[in-house]
Amino acid sequence: MQYKTLGELRSTLARRLGFGATGSAGINAGLLDSLLQNAQDQLVVQFDWRGLIKYDEKTTGAGQTLYSYADDCDPMRISDVAIWDGSRWVTMHEGISFAQRSTAASRTIPVRYERFADFEVWPEPDAAYIIRRYYVASPERFTQDNDRASIDDALILLHAIANAKAHYKQADAASYGTQLQAMMRQIKAKNRGQSVQSRSEPDDVYLARPRDV
Repeated sequence: MQYKTLGELRSTLARRLGFGATGSAGINAGLLDSLLQNAQDQLVVQFDWRGLIKYDEKTTGAGQTLYSYADDCDPMRISDVAIWDGSRWVTMHEGISFAQRSTAASRTIPVRYERFADFEVWPEPDAAYIIRRYYVASPERFTQDNDRASIDDALILLHAIANAKAHYKQADAASYGTQLQAMMRQIKAKNRGQSVQSRSEPDDVYLARPRDV
């Protein structure tokens, strides 16, 4: 889906605030841009928007335990990690205990990971395996007139209108705030779908491997 640009949203926001007849000279473009950018920033962290969910893949090297992240990946917004064992995708589980770190483990397929400055796996890989990481991508640049919103532009606009009307002390600010909350519930439900199922499977073949030894 192609969302509206910052310039388009600013123009609409100005009209909704009653600045349409005053021309560009009467518009504080910097303030309106800030309201729109802040709206997107706040909304992005509210939910794992399906339109922002991506995955990247890393190929392990024998003995290598640390790996970088994708440029648009916030490590705290990684949702699922799996590794290809040669025949199927197997869920990797988060957390490497001190006991595991203290035990000399034979090199084999990694089954656990940690999210630090680098992405750490355990135990040390014995060969090349593909690790797939699903994450919520950071939004695209949203500072220039032609930059497009990364999530629902109608929700961004409504969020900005509610805050702008409160800033300018317009009488209908509260009603826009109520509309915003209602629309957020609808958009979140739409993104969530009828049901959400983890990619992890309860019968993963490597769950039997010891976690705390």
